[in-house]
Amino acid sequence: MISRLSILLMTLLAFLIGLSTDAQAFSVDQVRFGAHSEKTRMVLDLSENKDFRVFALDSPYRLVIDLPSFDWKAGSVERPKNSNILAVRHGNLKPGISRLVFDLNQPIALQAAFLLPHQKSAGKPDRLVIDFAPTSASAFLKNKNKILGTLSVDDSKAGKVRVNPAANNNAATTAPQRNIKPMIVIDPGHGGVDPGAVGANKVYEKHVVLALAKELQKQLISTGKYRVLLTREKDVFIKLRNRVAFARKHDADLFVSIHADSIEKSNVRGASFYTLSEKASDGQTAKLAARENRADLIAGIDLSHEDDEVANILVDLAMRDTTNQGKYFANKVVDAFRGNGIKVLQNAHRHAGFAVLKAPDIPSILVEAGFMSNKSEAQQLNTSAYRKKLAGALRKGINAYFDQVEKNQR
Repeated sequence: MISRLSILLMTLLAFLIGLSTDAQAFSVDQVRFGAHSEKTRMVLDLSENKDFRVFALDSPYRLVIDLPSFDWKAGSVERPKNSNILAVRHGNLKPGISRLVFDLNQPIALQAAFLLPHQKSAGKPDRLVIDFAPTSASAFLKNKNKILGTLSVDDSKAGKVRVNPAANNNAATTAPQRNIKPMIVIDPGHGGVDPGAVGANKVYEKHVVLALAKELQKQLISTGKYRVLLTREKDVFIKLRNRVAFARKHDADLFVSIHADSIEKSNVRGASFYTLSEKASDGQTAKLAARENRADLIAGIDLSHEDDEVANILVDLAMRDTTNQGKYFANKVVDAFRGNGIKVLQNAHRHAGFAVLKAPDIPSILVEAGFMSNKSEAQQLNTSAYRKKLAGALRKGINAYFDQVEKNQR
């Protein structure tokens, strides 16, 4: 028989659980904006990070954000000038789902939407970041079915969902839209006033990697599976942030930056593959990342000021899902290189804070195809036959990655 004391304790426990649940209810605490020349950035301060869904509608034009049911603690939203926002409203869409709607005076293009985790040291809460910019009515209609986020809402009327679902280290899960070939952006490193590494035989890295990028583009297109663009098709200098912006502008599903390393030890040779991390995997990789990230300084551009957006994203570790997908892709490429008999470094998959890998919504890797400081390898890299072999291995790794993506969509 249950004693009165037990009943009292259970009642008290239920009451405390109720209080705890109320105290931890999910809430939108603030909505703020940042104006940039090429976009408007909206930031929602959240009590915790949750799955979201973001899309745009017309008749009239609206920006819509779906979240799990939330308490509205943001009060009145201050709409900045030139943001194109007419009004803000929110309410319940269905049980368990709330909707936030921004009425607009013109069409917009959604550029990105991603979560930033709580940063205790800087006093910053969990945040949902959304980038958008004005666009033409025709461009809006072309992309109106685009949806960013992972939240599943059964009654979606926005059309086919294009998502960046959460990934883990063991599976690739980024899914391009069905019936549209994946877009791959290949980035030949350096160029123009920045020659990159100079081989022992006076061969420039910028020429070698451009030739390799063109060979890879040719092989990928020949499969009939992909759309492929290069960030540069001739010997020109491109800022690091513009390489990233190019990939995002073209809605890339994969970003491959191609380089050829140089090191003090001339006997070292072999390919290596790098994904993004705040902390370098080893000292050599840290030096490589620092060297590559200084490329903009060659043209008199201070990266520390020009690249503040992506630097902030790195500091906040905003790209965990995308980075995990990049890791999966890198491992597939390592396997393909080894399977093709191409020498790779020990611990061939490494990581560091490469500026060119900082797109928050595109799985990305940086390929060091070999060492320009090794005379024989530099000579190999300068031959079309070896570049075809390298491109073939990269193609196999890309195919393996998208094969897994396709399986995850079924």
